[in-house]
Formats: sequence, C-alpha cells, structure tokens
Amino acid sequence: MLVQLPKMIDAISASVARITKPFVETRIGKIFLSVILLGPLTFLPTIYEAWTAPNIDALRTFTWPFMIVVNVAVLLSVVHNGDWRMRLVMFVWVLTMAAVWVATLVR
Repeated sequence: MLVQLPKMIDAISASVARITKPFVETRIGKIFLSVILLGPLTFLPTIYEAWTAPNIDALRTFTWPFMIVVNVAVLLSVVHNGDWRMRLVMFVWVLTMAAVWVATLVR
C-alpha cells in the first residue's frame, strides 16, 4: 500500500494538471497561482500576538519547533523539485514559524 502511494499521488496530480492546464496558462490562472505568496502574510497576526500579547502561554507548545522541522523538510523538497514561488513561500514559512517559536522562548 505505501509503496503504491507515491505512484497514486503522481497519477492524480498528473490528471489534475492535465485538466487545469488551460486555466493556469491564462493571465488569471497565473495570478491565482501567485496567491500562494500571500500565505505567510496570513500568519502575521499570530506573530504579532506572540511578541506583544501579555499572556502567550497558549503558544508554548511543541507545534512551533515541529513545524519548523516540517517546513524545512518541505523547503528542501521544493528546492529540488519546486518552482520559485514555492521556494520563496516555504522560506518565508520557515521564518514565520521561527518568529513565533523564538517569541515563546524569549518571552
């Protein structure tokens, strides 16, 4: 089962890519794909709270160091197999998670 999972994911991805190719080659499609650049910006309120809120005990979990490890793994993967958008976004996600984690350590 696990051996077939990558093949199944690749087959599904190829099918979705084939179906969506006409859309992503349009100007609107390219703009839509660029929305991923905004992803880390949605996390700015959490970073702000981590650095300014009087009580950040809710943020003191293993989530942040684990997410940094996961995001570094994804970044390494897209460095080898991704496009510039994903590389940039993953780099910023690593910085975003690190900003929250550092806040929980410092404060």
